[in-house]
Amino acid sequence: MKNNAKAIVFFDLDGTLLTRDIKVADSTVKAVKKLRENNILPIIATGRSLFEIEHIMQHTGINSIVSMNGQSVIFEGKPIFSNDIDPQIIDRILQFSHSETGIPIAFYNDYIMRISELGEPATKFYHYLQQAIPPVDDKIHYQEPIQMLLLLCESGEEIYRDVFPELSFVRNTPYCVDVINAKSSKAFGIKKLLQKAPLQNIPTYAFGDGFNDIEMFEIVDHPIAMANAVTPLKQLAEFITDDNNHDGIVKGLQRAGLI
Repeated sequence: MKNNAKAIVFFDLDGTLLTRDIKVADSTVKAVKKLRENNILPIIATGRSLFEIEHIMQHTGINSIVSMNGQSVIFEGKPIFSNDIDPQIIDRILQFSHSETGIPIAFYNDYIMRISELGEPATKFYHYLQQAIPPVDDKIHYQEPIQMLLLLCESGEEIYRDVFPELSFVRNTPYCVDVINAKSSKAFGIKKLLQKAPLQNIPTYAFGDGFNDIEMFEIVDHPIAMANAVTPLKQLAEFITDDNNHDGIVKGLQRAGLI
């Protein structure tokens, strides 16, 4: 593992490293290559799982990731940390959704995605992500460790926060809410990476746009918000770069003196 990096840059994906058409701009790919040439380590920090974005990592040449909002950490292609949800808790939330809210559940780890049922919520969400709808299997947590759940809904998640204090609920898109172990976040996963890699005492930067980037912005040395970021994130930023469709990554890295 490398520990001679001059700096580390954490990149959120949706609304940040990715453009509106869910692609990485050519200018961003070149900027990431330049970071490596400058001995600066690029790392993805996302709510998504490795399974969803392997093609993005191959395209950018980034091989380290804090995925599922800090629930899994892979450094230079090697898993170094995971934070599984207790299967009994998953049973409870499935039963609550079935009996009380009717909200479908999606199940994630770094290698699989499953959903509890087919229907309009799943169709809307995976169309929004431009992904195929995963297979249905509401017993997957008996066979596989699960690090993140999704509530597939446009509203109605508030009641879950009171019923399941052992979990954290963060809306990440208009069509889903990320569900992870309480007191976990991208910042939690980043701390694990810095400890286990090890990569302490190296300047850290982060680019983001959403609510699930707030904790990450609070722990890095230099938080940089996209112009399309939510207001609370902009208030934490060292500066605001252009949006994700107008070379915001390149311009931000240039302003930070990293490329």
